[in-house]
Amino acid sequence: MSTHEEAVQDIKKAKALLDAPVATSKKFFTHTSVSMIKSGIRIAAGLALAGGAWLEMNPYLQAAGWMLVVAEVFGIAEELV
Repeated sequence: MSTHEEAVQDIKKAKALLDAPVATSKKFFTHTSVSMIKSGIRIAAGLALAGGAWLEMNPYLQAAGWMLVVAEVFGIAEELV
């Protein structure tokens, strides 16, 4: 069994370890970078939809593709503000 003084010393050592600054590692992917990658994929999908609809001359699909692109551009602006 440890004495009271030994227990106090152990607690002080543990507190010192917890209070010590921790070296943080840089994350490869941050929330913003993942969000930008998703936005890029969505913009590409919207452009593909609009472009494919242009070949078929379907104005509704063209509009849908362009609306997706515009909405995603606003999403990027929202993320950056």
